[in-house]
Amino acid sequence: MRLLKRTLQIIALGLITAMVVGGSVGYWFITKSHPQIEGTLQVKGVQARVEIVRDTMGIPHIYAANQDDLFFAQGYVQAQDRLWQMDYNRHIGRGTLSEMFGAATIKEDRFLRTMGLARAARLDLAALTADETRVLDAYARGVNAFIETHRDNLPIEYTILGITPAPWVPLDTLVWAKVMAYNLGGNYDAELLRQSLIEKFGEAKARELMLPYPAAGPFIIPPEAKEFTTHNRQFTTDGSEWRMANGEFNSIGNPDLNALADLHATLGMRGPEIGSNDWVIDGTKSTTGKPILASDQHLGIQMPSVWYQVGLHCAPQNDACPYNVAGVTFPGVPGVVVGHNDRIAWGVTNVGPDVQDLFIEEFNPQNPNQSKFNGKWEDIHIAEEPIKVKNVISETLKVQVTRHGPIMTPVLAGVTKPVALQWTALRERSHVLGSVLMINRAKNWEQFRAALKLWDAPSQNFVYADVDGNIGYQMPGNVPIRTKGTGAVPVSGAGEYEWTGYIPFDELPFVFNPPTHFIATANNAVVPPSYKYWITQDWSAPYRQQRIVDLLNAKDKLSVNDIAAIQADVYSIPLAQLQKYVSALKPEGFLQERAMEYVKKWDGRLTTDNIGGTIVEVTYQRLARNLYGPKFGDDQLLRAYLGTGDDSRRATLSLLDNPKSDWWGATGRDELVKKSFAEAVDYLGSQYGDAPVEWRWGRLHTATFNHPLGSVQPLDRIFNAGPIGVPGGVNTVFATSLRSNAPYASRSITSQRQIIDVMNFDNSVHVDTTGQSGQAFHKHFSDQVLLWRDVRYTTFAFTRAAVEKSREGALVLLPSPIAP
Repeated sequence: MRLLKRTLQIIALGLITAMVVGGSVGYWFITKSHPQIEGTLQVKGVQARVEIVRDTMGIPHIYAANQDDLFFAQGYVQAQDRLWQMDYNRHIGRGTLSEMFGAATIKEDRFLRTMGLARAARLDLAALTADETRVLDAYARGVNAFIETHRDNLPIEYTILGITPAPWVPLDTLVWAKVMAYNLGGNYDAELLRQSLIEKFGEAKARELMLPYPAAGPFIIPPEAKEFTTHNRQFTTDGSEWRMANGEFNSIGNPDLNALADLHATLGMRGPEIGSNDWVIDGTKSTTGKPILASDQHLGIQMPSVWYQVGLHCAPQNDACPYNVAGVTFPGVPGVVVGHNDRIAWGVTNVGPDVQDLFIEEFNPQNPNQSKFNGKWEDIHIAEEPIKVKNVISETLKVQVTRHGPIMTPVLAGVTKPVALQWTALRERSHVLGSVLMINRAKNWEQFRAALKLWDAPSQNFVYADVDGNIGYQMPGNVPIRTKGTGAVPVSGAGEYEWTGYIPFDELPFVFNPPTHFIATANNAVVPPSYKYWITQDWSAPYRQQRIVDLLNAKDKLSVNDIAAIQADVYSIPLAQLQKYVSALKPEGFLQERAMEYVKKWDGRLTTDNIGGTIVEVTYQRLARNLYGPKFGDDQLLRAYLGTGDDSRRATLSLLDNPKSDWWGATGRDELVKKSFAEAVDYLGSQYGDAPVEWRWGRLHTATFNHPLGSVQPLDRIFNAGPIGVPGGVNTVFATSLRSNAPYASRSITSQRQIIDVMNFDNSVHVDTTGQSGQAFHKHFSDQVLLWRDVRYTTFAFTRAAVEKSREGALVLLPSPIAP
């Protein structure tokens, strides 16, 4: 990426010089692509009058007389606001970033093309239903209508890079669906880490570093809500799930997990602590007498926001045009992914099931394009993937694809054996778009569940509410059933560890109107160990879920404001546990004594102005290195392990309760905690001054919303927002994960928040991370950043009357006259 940064710096200097010299002309040049939101346009492709009413936050509410025009207009407005982001996203999905950025991104393209997200999306395209095809075609026509009529005033990113957008096609939507499936899918990188830890420490010690989920929960569907017992268990957990068939571990080399993590970070994907919260309460627990549903997704920090807010309204609503729905979707994707219609509401969090397995293939020494399966050699498919640099072919990859998937070895640094990736999103044809559209039209629980039968990847925790007062939960998705093992480590591809199918939909976890009167999810274990099927062993830590459940139980009845307070909660259960051990220390010296005063009076909340939590968090960071460093030796493996977040924090807290563990070494637990506290105080004193009052969490813990072109100065001043001090941290409900080294900047965040009042949809509220627009210097480019940080909301109007009251502009699209 260094070449890219140098190129951008040269372009940026020229751009800024032109702006300074040109003054108002330069400003006009950058802002000329801002969207028209008022007046009337004749647009080729529209069949009838379409009204696009923008509210005071710039959110479009689209009113169309037919379905084709509705999705055409959605494509048009998303292109108005986010065209460059949509273009950038599809280049990720297609693995064609080098066509946009040049040779600097060849490594990323090789990885993406080897995995084959676009190859799988092309197969999905061929399997689309007529309705899915019709929606994607209409949406693409809307995007292209905007592109064709605005080639002279495209977003400034195109001028900087010297490129123009190609026409939008349905495949571009589907490749982004694959990217999000990969972003939220699991868990081959956990297999690589587990394998590395086993080879370093042995199986027993590796298990202490990657702990199983607590047998006592908490669970999304606890026993008091619904029992999951069976006498027909489909797997065993006697320890063999970590072993190969012969009881040995087959070495695959020395995977460079940090290189893989860095590549993911460059692409804005698959970072640690990616997850979400959602919960729903029924009318007996709400002040309105009807359900209230909350949903917030935790994804990588970026500019513009990963989400796009929209209202889609058929006017009139009928069988031919049944949509009346509002919420958020991804730029480039029609419909609404998270939100509500006039009858139901839904939210999602990531399940994170184990849907990826690495298979170690044996190649034929006489023919490198054959692999062994069930004792016979079988041909390997060769997929040719030409990589273009600025539209000129520079190389053509020849990707080997076995029955288990693509051989990833060439793009996994340090892996020396041929390893194939088997993943549901590559293996099966997806109809997740059809599922989204059916959810948008659903009127009740039965129709909602019917829609989720089509939701294959990524598997999500769906919470549900409807105007009749019902609440529910459903886990959908293709979750494999294995003949042997649980996919914990790479296994032989010779035929012993095959997938035999997927958990049947009707046997996937669900609950309807539970006696608990609420359902909460936070990427934690869905069901107790008594559940019949294996889902995963890599659940997120239980802390967020426990905190949400505690807060939901704290009051008999909850209002929208009470729900907002839960979304704002920054109490850290794991740091509060560590606080007990730090508080027991006897400080040495004046500065440690002052610091200890703040530690002892800390209330466990990571607010931006707190000081005690800052000291405890920095102590944890030093403790983790002091505890594991001497045993790991290899700093690369230690960095990879600590970078997982949940695994290392849970293991550390567990060891704190076990002072006799040999992980503490000769130093012992108490001395190591003392040493770590002293190092934390020294670090904070050297970096932020010797007055602890200056050690506020918001000084260390910041959020910068980075644009892909904002990595160099002075483009960062144009495209980025921040840095700003932010509250929260790892395992808090207000999730702002942090890097495991100074200055503790956020790497994933709560990417949007919704609270849906089923009693009155116009009383629902929302906040995004940045703003509705993706265009620099637009009034809605970053107008929600401080709202997001402070957990303030804007009303998300739904009915036409409420939308009109908050109207900022109204654009009418009319059919273009037919040329004579």
